[in-house]
Amino acid sequence: MSKISGILAALLLVMAAGKAQEKPPQKFDDATGKLLVANERALYGAVANADKAAFESLTSPEGIWTTPYGFTPMKLLADTLEQFQVPKWGIENPRVIWSDDSCALLLYVRTGGGQFGDQSFAPMTLASTLWTKRNGKWVAVHHQETDLVRR
Repeated sequence: MSKISGILAALLLVMAAGKAQEKPPQKFDDATGKLLVANERALYGAVANADKAAFESLTSPEGIWTTPYGFTPMKLLADTLEQFQVPKWGIENPRVIWSDDSCALLLYVRTGGGQFGDQSFAPMTLASTLWTKRNGKWVAVHHQETDLVRR
C-alpha cells in the first residue's frame, strides 16, 4: 500500500507542477516596459552612431545579434559598429512580452533601412530583443531582425 501512495503522491506533485507552469506571469508595471523601449532606442542609436561605449553598456558581451547574414557575438559587433550605415531609423509598435521579473522580449517594427558593410537591409524589419536584468541593470542578450518584403 505504501508503494501505491508513493506513486500517487508523485503523480499529484507532477500535476501540481504542471498547473503552476500554466499560470501567466505576473503583470509588470508600465514604467519598466517604457524603460525597455527607451533602452532599445538607445541601443539602436548606439548602432546608428557607432557609439561603442553606449552599445557595450546596453548589451551583454556574450549576447548575440542575429541578422539574415548570420550570428554575431555582441562583443565582436561592438568593434565593427562603424560598418553600419543607418541614416534614418525608427521603432514602431513596440510590445513587451514578460517571461518573469528579470527577463522580457521586446518586439517591434524597425523602419529606415540601411546597410552593414556592403549588405543592405530592408526599409522595414520585424525586430526583437531579449532583455534580461543582471545586477540590477537591464541588458540585451539577443537581438534579431527579419526583413519585411512586399509581394
